[in-house]
Amino acid sequence: MVSRCRSITAYAGLLTGLGSLAMPGVAVAANCSSSGGLAYLGNTKGATSSVWLSGTSAGSFGLEAAQGNQTVDTWTKSRRGLHLSLSPVVSNGNGGTHKLYDLSGGKPCLLDTQNQVRDGLFPDINWPDGRPDVGPQPVLPDLSLPDGRPDVGPQPVFPDFSLPDGRPDVGPQPVFPDFSLPDGRPDVGPQPVFPDFSLPDGRPDVGPQPVFPDFSLPDGRPDVRPQPIYPGFNPRTPTAVRGGRVIAGRTPDTCIDPRSVNSKQQRDLPICRDLAAKDAAARSGGGSSQVPLTPGRDLPAPSLWNFWSDIQFADISDNRYDRDSDTLARSLTMGLDRRITSDLVVGMTVALEDSSTDAFDGTLGIDTDGFSFGPYAAYRLSKHWAIDGSLTYGRYDNDIDLSVLSGEQDSERLAGEISLHGQYKVDAYLIRPKVSVSWSHINSDDYDLSGNILNIPVSVSLPGDSYNYGVLDLSTEISRYFRLPDGQPFLVFTELGAEYQFERPNDGKILTGDLSEVTPSPWSFSLRSGFRMLVNDNLQLEATGGYLSFGQKDLDVWEGKLHVSWSF
Repeated sequence: MVSRCRSITAYAGLLTGLGSLAMPGVAVAANCSSSGGLAYLGNTKGATSSVWLSGTSAGSFGLEAAQGNQTVDTWTKSRRGLHLSLSPVVSNGNGGTHKLYDLSGGKPCLLDTQNQVRDGLFPDINWPDGRPDVGPQPVLPDLSLPDGRPDVGPQPVFPDFSLPDGRPDVGPQPVFPDFSLPDGRPDVGPQPVFPDFSLPDGRPDVGPQPVFPDFSLPDGRPDVRPQPIYPGFNPRTPTAVRGGRVIAGRTPDTCIDPRSVNSKQQRDLPICRDLAAKDAAARSGGGSSQVPLTPGRDLPAPSLWNFWSDIQFADISDNRYDRDSDTLARSLTMGLDRRITSDLVVGMTVALEDSSTDAFDGTLGIDTDGFSFGPYAAYRLSKHWAIDGSLTYGRYDNDIDLSVLSGEQDSERLAGEISLHGQYKVDAYLIRPKVSVSWSHINSDDYDLSGNILNIPVSVSLPGDSYNYGVLDLSTEISRYFRLPDGQPFLVFTELGAEYQFERPNDGKILTGDLSEVTPSPWSFSLRSGFRMLVNDNLQLEATGGYLSFGQKDLDVWEGKLHVSWSF
């Protein structure tokens, strides 16, 4: 379930939403010195003026109202960006035509013509690369062990209850008294002593005495009373202690399960060598290749509960089509899950998100923060395959600065994801293929952009909108298992991925620097690499870095993640 830092909610809403402002037939004269596009933003409150947005390269420009052929604004830009203009011409229908001119040459050169029609302004919230934000997804548990051993669920570490002679131990049994009489006759219970106070053998009768149990063991050793069996201690054959030697300070009939103590304690305690050998063989890949279910349960010993957290960031630089945007997104995701059966785990996740974006040479800025939460579950289908799913609800606050106007918008998102993932062992490597489908529905509220244009107070009301977004992710992780000098497990992995956006807002169209629309490819490819290790017996650490935008020219998306999980 993976995981990706998805918190760019407002940036896409403006960029892709602005794309709906650009009307078909944008006219960029081939002989113009500069380039640009025009979009109708809306009317001021009271409909006293119309507000227009121009996206241009460097140069000198003018905005003209067709009604009366009057010039309503002129400006000069030293580099590409956005510009807001205020016009006294307001139309209640689809009239009120305005024209954008390049004034850099000797005479005006027409760049674009638009009517006062606004169709779905700023409707959607998606990534700057055109991918919508489906929210921070929980890192779903990998319920198989990293050493390939099948995970039978978070079990307490119980002692090895098998007896030294190989017989199955049916549990610690109380040692009952031996009720047989000294002459070998069966004891039929305590008999009343009748008035003849002498015993049949002539001994004097000193009164009825209680019959105490014979606490000696069958092999003749004295029984020092039945002792409690503590976890991690296993009976051993009395005479076979690794070459006949007895460990100082320990009796030869006990040893410790290596899975119940940490590596430092193993150096000071008598370890059951057969169990230690089996454990090492399993962790080195010699055990079962059962599919993992939760990353948090990858390396530690099986446990009932697992708490995990992800710190993620994404650095996005989008220079496609003169968009010139830079985004830094951050998220903190935490989750807690519990094993229900050996093949089922359920949990809950909550995430805090934050992002900041500058685009169009700083003329568009968006700061977003919010939260999301929801349940997740994973189930093992077979030895090699498992399925997991999640459902999250998120709510976000977006602070928007568009040139000299600013405003706040609220948005909410309902997202779901389902994944099928597997594991196969090939020599010393683990191959983990994965297919996942995510789908989200986003709603954005109405909001106002307010400020001063030419020292005139302006407030523009913008409508909310909603849309759906769907993504198919394909990936394969290849990992290799190592051990650190202290015996702790250590995995190094590389993941190759591909993403296909099968449903996109605005039919996949995004906005260019000239406020025209283009449709980038729905495919992108990724490469991630990192390591997983145990800090101690129940604390796992994972660090990952990746590049997620292969196949998208002039788009650079870098991702980093630190995952910490604690089993208990």
